[in-house]
Amino acid sequence: MSKYLAFAKLGLREARAEPGELLGRVLFFVLILGVFSSIWRAVAESTATMGQPTGQRGEMLWYLALTEWVLMSAPLVQFQIEDDIRRGDVAYQITRPASWLGARLAHGLGALAVRAPVMLGVACVTAWSMAGPPTRLGGLGVAIAVGLVAAAVVTLFHVAIGVAAFWLGDIAPAYWIWQKLLFVLGGLLLPLRFYPALFVRLARLTPFPALLAGPASLATNEPLMPAGVLLVTLVFWALLGWIITRAAFNRAVRRLNVNGG
Repeated sequence: MSKYLAFAKLGLREARAEPGELLGRVLFFVLILGVFSSIWRAVAESTATMGQPTGQRGEMLWYLALTEWVLMSAPLVQFQIEDDIRRGDVAYQITRPASWLGARLAHGLGALAVRAPVMLGVACVTAWSMAGPPTRLGGLGVAIAVGLVAAAVVTLFHVAIGVAAFWLGDIAPAYWIWQKLLFVLGGLLLPLRFYPALFVRLARLTPFPALLAGPASLATNEPLMPAGVLLVTLVFWALLGWIITRAAFNRAVRRLNVNGG
């Protein structure tokens, strides 16, 4: 494990050495929360004028803050992997006495350890200043703990997308599809309870609800699933994703060996 801890420390140091990139994420994060806070405020005022319930704007803003926190904390390691494959660096990196996939994942988790606390602080301060405290303060602590696990699983799936560069060359289309599925099936902007029942049942067959809607909903009055069930679900998808990624990588390595590197 010491080898992978070294890669994690390297990822942590590199993330610290790029404050501009983190600042860009922070500014974009605040902008998103500000825009949606204004939209929901306008909707609440219009429904109040018509004599209809105003809804829970604060709860919605906290939900969005947590889903965006999980999403924006995960480093985009897939593009680093793509660069290694394109340049051919992977041919000599896999000869090191450490798993190349494990090293890349550890490197990404090291970067996550820098980004997650900063983005969490921004999420909580911004949401609190715009909407007040969350409706379930205890649930917020559980949501944060589970959200960290979800962000790590998202990082693992980013590694899986990066491995696809062995066949695709350019992984941008694959990442675009993954991102849009995560936005829609993961309930990035709205809790899944607002979607049709059939859509929710189909979404639950994928890992996306457990990555975004699940952790964020723990801070609301209607959690998607209990925290324990959500953790087991995340572990299941993490193991399945890692098995598929390892199988794909091993096949790619055999292909490299057959073609002479």
